[in-house]
Amino acid sequence: MTEDRALKSRIINRLVESNLIKPNDKIVVATSGGMDSMFLLYMLVELQKIWNIELVVGHVNHNIRPNSINDEKFVIEQGKKLDIPVIVKQLNYEGKKPGESTEAWARDNRYAQLKLIRKENNFDKIDTGHHSNDQIETVLQRISEKSGIGGLRGIHKQFGRVIRPILTIAKVDIEKVVNDLRIKYVDDETNRNLEIPRNYFRHQIIPQWEPLYPNLGKSIQSICESAVENQTIIDYFLEELENKIVTKDEDAFSKNVIKRINLSSFEKLPGMVKVLLIRHILGKYPWRKYQWNEIDKIVKSAKVGKVYNFDDFEILKDRQDWIIRYKFKVKFKPIIVQLNESIHCGKYVFKVRKVKKYSLTDNPNVEIISGDKIINKKLILRSWQNGDVFQPLGMQGKKKISDFLTDEKINQFDKENQLVLTANNEIIWLCGRRINENVKINKDTKHYLELSMNTNVG
Repeated sequence: MTEDRALKSRIINRLVESNLIKPNDKIVVATSGGMDSMFLLYMLVELQKIWNIELVVGHVNHNIRPNSINDEKFVIEQGKKLDIPVIVKQLNYEGKKPGESTEAWARDNRYAQLKLIRKENNFDKIDTGHHSNDQIETVLQRISEKSGIGGLRGIHKQFGRVIRPILTIAKVDIEKVVNDLRIKYVDDETNRNLEIPRNYFRHQIIPQWEPLYPNLGKSIQSICESAVENQTIIDYFLEELENKIVTKDEDAFSKNVIKRINLSSFEKLPGMVKVLLIRHILGKYPWRKYQWNEIDKIVKSAKVGKVYNFDDFEILKDRQDWIIRYKFKVKFKPIIVQLNESIHCGKYVFKVRKVKKYSLTDNPNVEIISGDKIINKKLILRSWQNGDVFQPLGMQGKKKISDFLTDEKINQFDKENQLVLTANNEIIWLCGRRINENVKINKDTKHYLELSMNTNVG
């Protein structure tokens, strides 16, 4: 057995010992046609001889380079040679958003298509050809971007259904096996573009570094594993902290989760812990330095009542809480209200029904009004609008809804979700807050109506 064939056997053993692949696994092999993915594919074919694993090749054509079709044809050809099915997905580069980096666009959409292949074919896992040198490049790039501990975790061995079984194998060992077995592959010319930071690390930094430190890959992997352990500890205590000072709610209409951080408890925390807690709540890893700086700036200088945009989220500093919600909003469409009909609107069930007598309640979501005042009038439930006015119960004269909500210290998010009930276009109830003076019960009231807006438990 030659030295390189012995190396191939050791690599197969490493695949087995990784515990990422099990007998009878059904695996989508992410295959670009480059050296690394072709090496992975051939090693899995060898492993297939030992274990009963099922393979399918997943190729994503990004359609960025004019000759990408040649890579696609090569992968299909190799699939036929190895008697492995090949599934190709096409990307539309014109769909890239302005300002979005090509690398990020390609990566995100490539994984989305690979996940689609796995799901459509009911496979178990997606294998990618990331190796030890990829890990070095990633860590160097994260350091250059001033990343924290989260970034130093590098490439994960496993992330959901995506596994990277050759992550601890050095590029030099891959090259040896590829040359010995004469494994064919295609060369992507963009990998030689030194204006791309990852390529600069690959061609200019690492080749000069590795001869001085033969165990460089293992050392970087050790740093990554240490960072993972430290991040796990940090996440544990952040989870404990979140359970103590953060409450969950639902957006009234979209039902997206809203998280509220108790303001007084939050203000007692050290500055960096505040930023870490918000990052933990948002659940986005890894962050770039500009994101850390942005949240740090919000924490230090936020004004009460102002909404701050951060990626896909909105952050509001209220008088009692910091409130964080997903940006997605659902616009409430006006609904005609019929007596005794339950109206489901987001997390609430709205209803107007006849009752026989007046009963006092402390529940702001339930009101009893005089039915005499709205007989034969058209009832409509809608969102409040700028310019809306009503006469709040107990007040003389009318008041703007906007002024009433401000005086009641209602936060911006709750203002957006505020509903009103109108009768022939006159607001008779600022839902959950105050009825109109004109519909209050008096000694001459003959008919009673109950207005209710209760949480939908179904």
